Amino acid sequence: MNWGRALLTIGSLQFLISMAAAERLYPGYDPLRNYISDLGSLNAPTSTLFNTSVFLLGLLGLLSAYLLRREIGRISAVLLALASIGAMGVGVFPEDYGAPHWISALIAFLLGAIAVMAMGARMGGFFKAFGLAAGVISLTALALFIPRVHTPLGIGGLERLVAYPILVFFVVYGVARREAS
Repeated sequence: MNWGRALLTIGSLQFLISMAAAERLYPGYDPLRNYISDLGSLNAPTSTLFNTSVFLLGLLGLLSAYLLRREIGRISAVLLALASIGAMGVGVFPEDYGAPHWISALIAFLLGAIAVMAMGARMGGFFKAFGLAAGVISLTALALFIPRVHTPLGIGGLERLVAYPILVFFVVYGVARREAS
């Protein structure tokens, strides 16, 4: 078993599942109108679930970066580690904290998107195209999200378009069979 890949998959899946559960448990929450981090606001009924889950996503990602460093290469490992530290920051500093939260989220989103591109390029084949596509989608959505460009997806849907490609790549990468190098 490749523990680095397993932890990357587990971290990403537990976050996706916890986020979906939190969305259902938060009265009046609308995934198209609300930010993802609204789920972790100190006054939110889902704050413990969300903040613990996003911190765990970061912690398991950080461990994965270390365990996968030879497989994914130094640059990808550093990008994954920094993005993971950003995710941990989101859990430690809920949106109520202002700048520390938004800086942490930006680090997680920006470096997470670049990490999937670098990891895909390192693996080659299908993952090269998949990583590039996921990264470009995420970065494009981030470029629209930062200035709050209005889209039919709403601000919450646009933010999910930043996060989901990264998380889906991590899950698929984590469960993929490693090709012989």
